[in-house]
Amino acid sequence: MYSDLELILFFWSVWILIPLIIDGYQSIRDAFLVLSHRKKALPYPPIPKHRLPKISVIIPAFNEQLNIDRCITSLKAQTYPHHLIEIIVVDDGSTDRTEEVVNGHINGNAHWNGHIRLHNQIIPAQEFGGVMTLLQGGHKGKPAAVNSGLRQCRGELVMTIDSDVVLEPEAVEQAVAAFRLDPEMVAATAHLIIDQNLLVEANENGHIRLDDENLPIQKKLNISERFLAVSQFLEYFQSFRIGRHAESVRGELFTLSGACAIFRRETLIRIKGYRARTVSEDTDATFMIHREEGKIGYLPQVRIHLAPSVSWRDLFAQRVRWQRGELEVISVNSDKIGKGSRFWSRGLPYRLLKDHTLSLVKMVWTFLLPIFPLLGYPPSIIVRAFGLMYVLYIALDVMQTIIALSISTKSERMKLREAALIIPILPLYRLAVYFFRLSGILRSLSEEPSWTAETEWVDQIKLSRLKPLVRWVGSLVKAWED
Repeated sequence: MYSDLELILFFWSVWILIPLIIDGYQSIRDAFLVLSHRKKALPYPPIPKHRLPKISVIIPAFNEQLNIDRCITSLKAQTYPHHLIEIIVVDDGSTDRTEEVVNGHINGNAHWNGHIRLHNQIIPAQEFGGVMTLLQGGHKGKPAAVNSGLRQCRGELVMTIDSDVVLEPEAVEQAVAAFRLDPEMVAATAHLIIDQNLLVEANENGHIRLDDENLPIQKKLNISERFLAVSQFLEYFQSFRIGRHAESVRGELFTLSGACAIFRRETLIRIKGYRARTVSEDTDATFMIHREEGKIGYLPQVRIHLAPSVSWRDLFAQRVRWQRGELEVISVNSDKIGKGSRFWSRGLPYRLLKDHTLSLVKMVWTFLLPIFPLLGYPPSIIVRAFGLMYVLYIALDVMQTIIALSISTKSERMKLREAALIIPILPLYRLAVYFFRLSGILRSLSEEPSWTAETEWVDQIKLSRLKPLVRWVGSLVKAWED
């Protein structure tokens, strides 16, 4: 019979040491790497006004009547000279009022509000002095829409953005500054900020509801939606401020964010734009640039706001698509694994080990947990080990958040202070996301590629036995909201 000490050591080695190796090592390594390169997060100084490059902004849009106005308005509020900005909206077969909204901007007609609100400040749009074009792309998907815009654009730099994002006023100027100061950089990903204030109400006709100040009325969220919103803010805050920053320093950036990526035009043409061979065209484009040994950067100075997914169904479908897209891209580039640059020889193999091989190991131990009492292990030992593992993950989140805080903007720090109460329950969110991504791995082995995923089972999950936990989570979220 094992002693209590031997049982504790066994569980420490399984439940604490393995998670520490899998998640703790990378978290600690990345955090201290970012600390040693914190200057890379500083804003770029004002750029000389002579010989500024033209930048083309390509916006693929499908049924985005609630978002496209705000996106274009944020481009009109840019500090970069408007005559050097070319906006190309590619309507991917929308059936709503997307075309009408875009044409309103092109023709100079009055649109819904004419200004945006970021950081609780109203930012008015200016009269746009650049070129704005609307292209009809049929309904062929995002890669075809981006490539359609690429064939028409004339800028030295090309920025591809989703139609539901909002750019901070200095975003374009900071992107241009980064490419001017680093001639070797051929592509870069922006810094994404999850912003629940972008969730707005609309009437039955698809019109955004406006308040007395002519600003969109923010959508009221229930406890579950607020929990998802703030959890995603913390998740993105860490994954960009720490994860993308560290990947960029090591030369191992895995994916250019589909929400906002910037390219030198000749590079995007050389890799033949975006390809539809996977469900993750942005990661595929990133790998194609790595194949050419091109330098890819992360620009924390280019800040882009994005609304969160506030339903479990949408979050599940999103993460399944991300996971299967990652596997598909790796599959079509499998000939390069272990060869050539640091990305192929070290970064990608480690990513495969962490996201897939060891992910399956964690799945095995997760499902073995309930049967340990049947093998003679006292339940108290299991509870103690689980508690220690939970504390470990909270400690890692706290460490990453503190380090990310040191290089964040004032507005992010304000959001973080509001979100800090959620950190103790953030591991629960990460556990759900882990199972969603695991589902993506399994689905990629048995289903055809698709942008959507079956989500009916998510609605059928019953929490009747978890009501005390739900009430506790709800009280924390309510405290955060207040």
